[in-house]
Amino acid sequence: MALYRLIYVSQAVAGLEYPDLVKILEKSELNNKKVGITGMLSFGDSMFLQVLEGSRRVISQTYNRILLDPRHVNAELIDFSEIEHRDFGAWSMKVVQLGNQAGIRDIILKYSSSETFSPISMTGKQSLNFLRELTELYQRGTTS
Repeated sequence: MALYRLIYVSQAVAGLEYPDLVKILEKSELNNKKVGITGMLSFGDSMFLQVLEGSRRVISQTYNRILLDPRHVNAELIDFSEIEHRDFGAWSMKVVQLGNQAGIRDIILKYSSSETFSPISMTGKQSLNFLRELTELYQRGTTS
């Protein structure tokens, strides 16, 4: 079975708060585990950057459902490509809220023109590398 990766960016609606992120995580973990999707959702400065990995059909169906979610607007596909292996296989979904931690801000600045999280300006490769580095930072436990 071929594997695919989809990366998209979107803007949170006004008033979105941490409890909303928890709800997104809980529902995503449950749904994704059932269909073999892995990935990560990062959120900061009112922007989402998400990666999904799995079969083409299931990713397409999931992305179409995500587009209907009223908690975000202006979704834009950054990358959708065939991959050799999963980079986010440890998580059916992980939500990382980006704050002012030094390590996270360093990664944001590495791939952006400022310390403001603006994934809309990132290329597919930059987005993927950003998410990979964020994952490594999180797994090392140095995001606090």
